[in-house]
Amino acid sequence: MRFLFCTSFFIAILLTGCQSAKPKHLVPVTDDCTSLHIIAHHCTSLPTPFSFPTFEKALLKASLEIREHHLTGLVFIKKMPDAGCRIIFSNEFGMTYFDLEIGSDTFLVHYCFEPLNKKALWKIMETDLRLLFATEEASGETGKFIQKETNYLVFKNKQENLTRWDLFSSGGDTLVETRGRSNLADQVVITFTNYQQGFPSRIILLNSFVKIKLSLSLLSIN
Repeated sequence: MRFLFCTSFFIAILLTGCQSAKPKHLVPVTDDCTSLHIIAHHCTSLPTPFSFPTFEKALLKASLEIREHHLTGLVFIKKMPDAGCRIIFSNEFGMTYFDLEIGSDTFLVHYCFEPLNKKALWKIMETDLRLLFATEEASGETGKFIQKETNYLVFKNKQENLTRWDLFSSGGDTLVETRGRSNLADQVVITFTNYQQGFPSRIILLNSFVKIKLSLSLLSIN
């Protein structure tokens, strides 16, 4: 009886988490739109700040929380020739927490600080980072919606095993939020705020189910 109770409780938690990734109160939209961001959703590259053609490298102040662990420092991001990204996270004294490379079909961890060197953790982090950098081509059906409360324009896409929702401002010209889920226990919400010259100076990635929070503040970009 106790086993059945625990099992039911665990399933209930999973299902609750599953519901949170999808934006609420969406109304399907069937009319055509001419926004450049909307058109971009019919291309192979999904529109995120890190997929801008003019973006080559960026330096951001970072804070990473993984359950009881809390790391702060700087994140350096550089575009790679294959449209992927090299991502290096280190503290202010130059100690590297991780150095990784992510592309459309590659995910290489060149170095990882030993306390973070967990296969299960990096499986989740890979999914979350693919959502942030939109490294995979969109596939499957694309849904277009309006969120009633905010009047945001919302797109639903498939990236391999990842389901993602992109929320744009009512004018369709600013990415406000991205939500995604690859499985019941791995779902993430990314918010983009304080835009400066077309790039958000504040990005927060939150995977509340496994208690991962990555906060990024833009220092420089070119």
